Amino acid sequence: MRLLDLIAQSREPFVVVPRAHCAPMRVSGPGDFAERIAECPLRFVIADDLTRASAELAFADGDRLAGCLDLLRIPAPQIWVEWSDAIHQQVICQCGTVAQRDPNAFGRQVGVLLQASTCGRSGMARTFWSVSGAAGECGAQMSPLETYINLDDRFEPVADGSGMLRGEYASLAQAHNSGVDDLLERVRFRFDDRWLKYYQEAARDSDSREDVIRKSLAAVAHDIPLLLAFFLLLNAKGATRPVPVQRGVLNRKRLARDRAPLLDHIEVHASLPGHSGTEQDAAADGFGSRRSPRLHHVRGHLVRREDRVFWRMPHLRGSALQGVVRSRTVCLSFSHASHQ
Repeated sequence: MRLLDLIAQSREPFVVVPRAHCAPMRVSGPGDFAERIAECPLRFVIADDLTRASAELAFADGDRLAGCLDLLRIPAPQIWVEWSDAIHQQVICQCGTVAQRDPNAFGRQVGVLLQASTCGRSGMARTFWSVSGAAGECGAQMSPLETYINLDDRFEPVADGSGMLRGEYASLAQAHNSGVDDLLERVRFRFDDRWLKYYQEAARDSDSREDVIRKSLAAVAHDIPLLLAFFLLLNAKGATRPVPVQRGVLNRKRLARDRAPLLDHIEVHASLPGHSGTEQDAAADGFGSRRSPRLHHVRGHLVRREDRVFWRMPHLRGSALQGVVRSRTVCLSFSHASHQ
């Protein structure tokens, strides 16, 4: 089941107990957003191929994305987007953004409900993810953080996040990646009021407070760059292929069996590669003034031309007459130490 359906069918309040002998406290949970998800006019589910392309644009080509932020708009006042966390985690690990993948990401869906300004240049997001239950059933959880985006301004950096449990904002930086850092300067985070009250009661010592803040930020820190890359690709010529998923027929059968209806949404895929044009490229290379490159694969990437962006399809480039680059794998071998 899609994450959006898990949330839309959530009904139970989310109640937690901060400490032993304390009264239970109701905090924000998926059930509080069920109606908003069900009524959201624009819901996207990103296919794995486009999730990978968006993550690579955000984290491998961050400078390219940051250079196009003036063209970017959040496409609707209220929008839902979800994707595979396993694909996202794989890319950010390969790019060196994180040291290792989250072992629990396999099979997990992550989704963001975004409320945007009328100009589409700022907004506030809440993040959700799917979880597996003990009986094999899936449920939904929600981050305690509110994420604020402003594409027209940079938030003041906050080096120490300890103020978050006093209701203050925090920001993040990616020191080794200037492109991602440029994106994160436009994002800041804070605990919502209910979770803030809970953690003020539950996290009594400095180690507990630091652990809560670190884990809460880590769970959502890499979502907004991917989301911004998706919005840019959504409007780039030739980048995406939307497929509306209508649940009307299926829902009539579900309702007849007294089961909850599923939500309509749009699945968005990366555009299928067309004819590569390799033969034409190779023929043209034969008449050029310089030696043509060996035949090699070029992955899809974004190209900006003034106030428009285009998606260049994955394709083969070069001439097979000059050789073929089949792999960039490096094999290491180790000789056995000789015994004296």
